[in-house]
Amino acid sequence: MDNSIIGIFFALGISFFILYSRKAKWIKPKIVWLFCSGFLAIGLFGFLFSKLELRNDRLMYFGFCVPIIYWTFDRLFKRLSEKIHDRDFILFLRNSNEIDYGFSAENPHVKTSDKLFSLVLLIIIIGTLFIGMNTI
Repeated sequence: MDNSIIGIFFALGISFFILYSRKAKWIKPKIVWLFCSGFLAIGLFGFLFSKLELRNDRLMYFGFCVPIIYWTFDRLFKRLSEKIHDRDFILFLRNSNEIDYGFSAENPHVKTSDKLFSLVLLIIIIGTLFIGMNTI
C-alpha cells in the first residue's frame, strides 16, 4: 500500500473525528492538544529524517501534522465566537448533532458566523492537505 494514502487518511480521519466530536464530554481540549502535539512530533521527526526521494513517505508524515493545524484554528474560532456570541460556535455541517439538517429544516439559533467558521474549518482541513500534496 502507498504510504501517502496512509497520511491522507490519517489527516482527514483524525481532523474530521475531532471536528464532529469536539463538544463531546469525553473529549477534553488538553487531551486533544496532547494527541495533536504527539502527532506533530511524529510527523516532524519523520518528515525531517526521511529521504528527499521518498515523496510518498514525506506526504505520509505531513499527514500527521495536519490535525494540529486544524485544532489551532478550531480553538481560535471558539474564542472568537465566545467574544461575539458568548458561546462556542455551532457546527453547521450535515450529520452534526448541533443542527437540524432534515428536509426544509430551519435553524434560527445558527448565526452567519457559525456557518462561516464551519466552512472555513472544512477548507482548512482539505486545503492544508492539498497544499502539502502539491509542495512535497
